[in-house]
Amino acid sequence: MTGINFADTIVVRQTLERGTAYVDKPVLPADFMGKETSKVNEDRLKLAGDLWIMSAKGTSKIKLSEMHKEKTADLKGHYISTGRGTNRVKL
Repeated sequence: MTGINFADTIVVRQTLERGTAYVDKPVLPADFMGKETSKVNEDRLKLAGDLWIMSAKGTSKIKLSEMHKEKTADLKGHYISTGRGTNRVKL
């Protein structure tokens, strides 16, 4: 007996040609926010070297090596509001 991967069976209808035609195709995973993507971006920045980056509407510039790296916050124990702001859920 074989198992079924339900991620492959989900189908999305894509509208084409100004809404006159459509194509049914499987859902593709969205990896643009994953750890692998951020690692690839960091590697690309290392390959680029120490660049000058324009900031403040192009009136000042800063080196890429001097920019601070943002750290992601740990959301465990924080609350988020749900509904119309009347309920909250602890993460």
